[in-house]
Amino acid sequence: MKFKILAFYLSVIGLIIACAAEDKKYSPSDCLPIDKQNQILRQMVRYANKLAPEASHKTKFNSEFNWYYDRAFNESKILFCFKENDTCQLLVARKARSVTPMEEGIAIKVKLNQQDSLVYYEEVFRMWKMPADSLVKRGRYLFARMINKEDLTIYYSKFQKDRFIEFPDQRFSFDVSKRRWRDSELDTLRLK
Repeated sequence: MKFKILAFYLSVIGLIIACAAEDKKYSPSDCLPIDKQNQILRQMVRYANKLAPEASHKTKFNSEFNWYYDRAFNESKILFCFKENDTCQLLVARKARSVTPMEEGIAIKVKLNQQDSLVYYEEVFRMWKMPADSLVKRGRYLFARMINKEDLTIYYSKFQKDRFIEFPDQRFSFDVSKRRWRDSELDTLRLK
């Protein structure tokens, strides 16, 4: 009986250690210094968030809109980070507009130059609004698949509804050159 209890406690301790090691594996603090994390987030919110009131894509970097993007920065945090050569892959959580407390996840790939400006920015996917603990669990799983270059298609809304990835999908795709999402239906309407 004592052996079974000891075995149970050892297995629980092993599970706790394994979970802690998995969390450490993609730890932002082990990947990037806090000042680099903040620089990336500060620049990222200008692309990832809605435009500030009265801003356009051409004016969104004007200092008059700093108040809006400072607020977006304060509502964002890096959950997971993986750095390979000069490319960082991140899963960023941000507060979602919702009646109940929810967060959204945004998976990005970025490169910084010597002046710490983003020379490359790509949103790989955006996750649906969900409670923070669900975002961490599902986000860790999707993030691991992303950095291992595994197919994420089966986690799109078409197959999983609102459980994992909101977009890309058959309608929305990310335009790396413009650093924003494109809507194929609206683009088609504009051409007519």
